[in-house]
Amino acid sequence: MRTRTALAVSLVLVAGVGSFAPALAGPKTITKSYTATAFPPSPTNVQLGVCHGDVPGSNFDMSFKAPFKGKLMVDLTGFVGDWDMAIVEDGANAAESAQDATADPQTPEHIEGFKLKKGEEVVIRSCNFSGGPTANLKYVFKP
Repeated sequence: MRTRTALAVSLVLVAGVGSFAPALAGPKTITKSYTATAFPPSPTNVQLGVCHGDVPGSNFDMSFKAPFKGKLMVDLTGFVGDWDMAIVEDGANAAESAQDATADPQTPEHIEGFKLKKGEEVVIRSCNFSGGPTANLKYVFKP
């Protein structure tokens, strides 16, 4: 009788520990891709800075709230002409990607390793400096 009781208790314990395994594995990487639409272009970025938004419609904003502590990586590709990108925190650019005047204007934009605390919220801003109306954006958030 004791063997059966011990076996039953053991099975219950193993099942209980197994149900916690996904929670113990830790947070999973988050990846999202989307198309940004921003038109008309805003060529005054040269004077006012990256993604300032003085021309209505020239920026595309995507909010991101960190579900856990981690690092954000963002890529902007697939555009014609020149697009720039910024991570906006508390109303100001906290990170930027803009090619210099000597680079090919269609060079992809990239921001990597932007640290966020759990619950912190930023805006990923893609902006049309002097290009076509759309661009592809992908972000990856890793613990």
